[in-house]
Amino acid sequence: MRAPRQLSYVVRNEAFVFRRLVNKALFGRRLQGDVIDRFTEAYYDGALFGETRADTHWLGIRTDKNPLDLWIYQELLHELRPDLIVETGTAFGGSALYLSSICDLLGHGKVVTVDIIEQEGRPQHPRLEYVTGSSIAPEIVEAVKRRVEPGGTAMVVLDSNHKRDHVLEELRLYAPLVTPGSYIVVEDTILNGHPVSPEFGPGPMEAVDTFLAETDEFEVDRRREKLYLTFNRKGYLRRKPN
Repeated sequence: MRAPRQLSYVVRNEAFVFRRLVNKALFGRRLQGDVIDRFTEAYYDGALFGETRADTHWLGIRTDKNPLDLWIYQELLHELRPDLIVETGTAFGGSALYLSSICDLLGHGKVVTVDIIEQEGRPQHPRLEYVTGSSIAPEIVEAVKRRVEPGGTAMVVLDSNHKRDHVLEELRLYAPLVTPGSYIVVEDTILNGHPVSPEFGPGPMEAVDTFLAETDEFEVDRRREKLYLTFNRKGYLRRKPN
């Protein structure tokens, strides 16, 4: 039988834990609503004034990303140790350099990034390869497939043309490269009023919804949205293990 002092400590501790759980539940409800949406809009639109994502750099290279999503990427790379990371949509090369740098820290993995425009001055890295062309062109898709070694593991990040039909085609073409347990990440699902740029028209979120209706091999991993602010809502798609 516990002594009175021990019982008092247990009761106080359980009451403290209960209050924490209640507060967390209430806080979570508030965050799921207007607070996150408004902050997402403010952060995303800050680029119009040369701020936030327009003024985010990795090792001096512009990286037009939400830094909290970049944090999630490094967690994924640490957990999965993919042999190859495929990125569509290179832009300035900042995110490709970031992913290559994380691979370097881990001592494992390479990055191949695809863009329709070839820009001068993009960063160079021994683990990074640039491919120029449309991400949905058959010859580009085949070129990327050849870079996945037999038995190798792969992860895909889609960040090129954000119109629904293009993203959906990318999902259909690149999803087979994704190793069971790994991810295909659809970026900027917040477009078309989810909650930013309501005038955009059907985009990445609508592509994800259509894709998931076509296959049961992938599932949305909401755990990857744990930092609340993300540009990839419903966009972390995990291929179910065999």
